[in-house]
Order: sequence, then C-alpha cells, then structure tokens
Amino acid sequence: MDNAIKGHKAIRDVYIAGIGSFSPGDPVPFDNIEDVLGKITDAPKKLIKRINRMRPVMKEMLGVEYSHYALDPKTRQPTETNISMAVKSSQQALKIAKIDAPDIDLIVYAGIFYDCTCPPASVLLQDALSIPYCAEMSIHSNCTSIYKALQVATDMIANGRYNNALVVASQLSSVFLRAEYFNQERMTEEQAVLRWFLSDGSGAIVLSAKEPEKIRLKVVDTYLESVGMGIKPSMRMDIGAANCDFSTIYEQGLHHLTQDIKTVAKLAPKFFGEGIHTMLDKMQIDVSKVKCFFANIPTRHMMDLAVKNLKKDFKNPDLPFYTKLSTRGYQGAPAIIIAIDDYMKETNLETGDCLVSFVTESSKWMHAGFVLEYC
Repeated sequence: MDNAIKGHKAIRDVYIAGIGSFSPGDPVPFDNIEDVLGKITDAPKKLIKRINRMRPVMKEMLGVEYSHYALDPKTRQPTETNISMAVKSSQQALKIAKIDAPDIDLIVYAGIFYDCTCPPASVLLQDALSIPYCAEMSIHSNCTSIYKALQVATDMIANGRYNNALVVASQLSSVFLRAEYFNQERMTEEQAVLRWFLSDGSGAIVLSAKEPEKIRLKVVDTYLESVGMGIKPSMRMDIGAANCDFSTIYEQGLHHLTQDIKTVAKLAPKFFGEGIHTMLDKMQIDVSKVKCFFANIPTRHMMDLAVKNLKKDFKNPDLPFYTKLSTRGYQGAPAIIIAIDDYMKETNLETGDCLVSFVTESSKWMHAGFVLEYC
C-alpha cells in the first residue's frame, strides 16, 4: 500500500483500536446557557450592559447552538469530575477495541484543569479503571494537550516500549464558569465571553501495535511546535505557585480564566496559516488523499476564516471540514476526539483515505496536528 503521507519512520505501525467520548447532561440551548451557569448580576453596571448587548452578537459569531455541562441545572453543583468523565469515555474506547483495561500498559492523560493538584490525573484514572500496573503520565496543556499525548503514546508504541495505550482528555469547564465562582466586581468582558462557548466533555483513544478489526485507522504522523517566544500569554489563569495567597487571589480575580480576545483575533489566523503550511511541508501530504479536515477551532467566525484559507492550501474548494462546535460547545482538548468519534459513526471510509487535524493554542502559541490513514 502506498502511503498518502511520507510520515515519520517507525519500527512498528500504530493503530487506533477504539474511540470513545462523553458529553454530560442534556444539551443546553445557547439562550439558556446563563440559566445553567447563573447570571452575572454583581459586576459593574457598565459590564452588565455590555454583556446584554453582546449576547446576540456572540450567538452569531460563536456558532454554538447547544452546549453540555456537568452541572445540576437547579443547584449548579457538579454532577461529574474530570476523572468520572474520563472513565466513561475510556470504557467506550476499550469496549470497541476489545481490550480489557488491565491489558493497557500506558495511560497518557491530557488536560488543563485537574480535579486536584496531587496526585496526577493519570494515576487516578488508572485506579478508577482497576488497572493494577501500567506506565502513566499527565500532560498539562490546553487544546494541544491531546495532540501531545497522542504523539507521546504513538512513539512509545512504535519503538516497542509498550503495546496498548489509553490516551484520554477531559475538561470540566463549568466549575469555573458558574456565576458563584467569580469575584464579579473584578470580571472583564473577555471573561464573560468565555462563558458562552466553553463546555464540558471527555474523549479517549486506545492505541495498539496490533492491527484492529473495527476502527482500522493508522497513525501516520504527528506534529508539535511552539512558536510564542517573546509573546505574552493570550490565555491564562494566574492562580498557582506564583500566586497562592487565596484572599489576594479572589480579591484580584486571579482565579478567573482570561483570554486576550483582541490579540487572539490578530495573531490566530497568522499563526494558524503558518503552522499548517509547516506541518504540510514536513509531512509531504498528498492532499488528494485527504478525506476530511478536523479544525479544532472554538468559534465559527475563526473557523470560517480557517476553512477559506485551507481550501486554497489544499487546492480543493470542496474539502470537507468537520466539527461538533455547534452542538457540543467547545470542550478544549477532548473536542477533537469527540468529533472523530462522531465522524467515524457517520462516515464510511475507503482504504487510503486520510483524516487530518491541526490546532493552534493561544495560551502561549503552540501548534499541533496529526494525520490518520484508513487501512
């Protein structure tokens, strides 16, 4: 079989043997998001007026019709943890792969928000799945974390160190989007906007050196690159070892997740375009073999711009794109697994078809991508 991509040479091929995903709760329409998360009522009057004016504009710009939250809609108390969601997506992936949990010899957990600082999420997941022995690691990053986890696990299986890996991403955004979480007097417009598109979910992939019966997707290559040297972080939450005086943290709102929307709007298209070109060049992709492109982008406005440019890059005006943004909200790292899980259930692939994904993370401007081939 001629590969569509001249990818990284490895000792062994690595396959996706199973995929699983989980979106908690009933879908919440955009117009009801603030009913679930709670309304902002104690922020400065100027900001409250601004939120009310922005709401219809954001509905159109973001393209989110429904979101999912692991929250009781009445009490706003969490109904899941990152680990409980990770268990549910992992169990689905293991079932499809026909691999028992104890046969997993590597867990790589990917995410930005953890249930606790210590111990790491990877060992908590190991315990929850009743895996008596395995190697494990947790990768701390936002939307690129799942790509990093995929590269690490793929390379370790390819070089013969492990045979079966569980790669998992989970994101519980709702706990820090609730009205009660904020020091509303210190809220900013950017922090309010994040409440309209971030959501909860989990995704899991089982990787194996053995060619699977069902999924039949081979990992051809992965790509990572950090390009933000000298640029201030464009998405941040400043609570941590450098800021651990809890009274000061709350008083100054350092626990709020913040995104510099103006900087992201300026830099994201530029970095995304440069990054995807670099990845395409390094992988030498035969674009005629690309069946679908999965752009891990959190808003419809930025998605439309990326799609327009990528269709030119791929020399294919009909290049299919796939995302679950409109019906799930944006779950960060798990979003790409959730999208591929749904896509594989809806689509019949032919031998040689390739699935390509790419993402730019704005926290400190990192790129990541991968290519999968149906065999």
